[in-house]
Amino acid sequence: MKRHRSGPARIMLAVTDGGQFIPADDISREMCRKRKFRIGEVVAADLKRPRNLTAWKIAHQLGTLLSENLDDFSGLDAHRVLKRLQIETGIGCELMAIKNPEFGMVHVRIPLSMAFDSMEEGEFQEIYGGFCQHVIDQYWPELDQDQINNMVGLVGLGAA
Repeated sequence: MKRHRSGPARIMLAVTDGGQFIPADDISREMCRKRKFRIGEVVAADLKRPRNLTAWKIAHQLGTLLSENLDDFSGLDAHRVLKRLQIETGIGCELMAIKNPEFGMVHVRIPLSMAFDSMEEGEFQEIYGGFCQHVIDQYWPELDQDQINNMVGLVGLGAA
């Protein structure tokens, strides 16, 4: 699994009919201006399709569902729940060895970024599926993934 790169946020690009890349929205145009990109200038890019926005929202709804219904996640926002699931499962984590004076070498799971613009959709879907299976195995053994997905789909409907 690739580690999330540090640095400025990515600029979202759209492909024109002529095969050219242009900023996809006002935010991306403003980011180009701030970075002082000029017409005709050559810039380096690592192009890939961003993730599905709906899937990203569903993952955060899973976090909200767990926070609202399981004591182990009580008081955590959706993002913190997802990070906690990463640490519990080891999915989407980097393993780092840290030397501890009392215990020697200790292995620690460091959750990698699942930021919307930095992870491919397929990788994200694997992580989400792993989270659901972990929730079934550890917290709700009476449910299956379809039932969890149905519950996730209901999150936030009461507030509408």
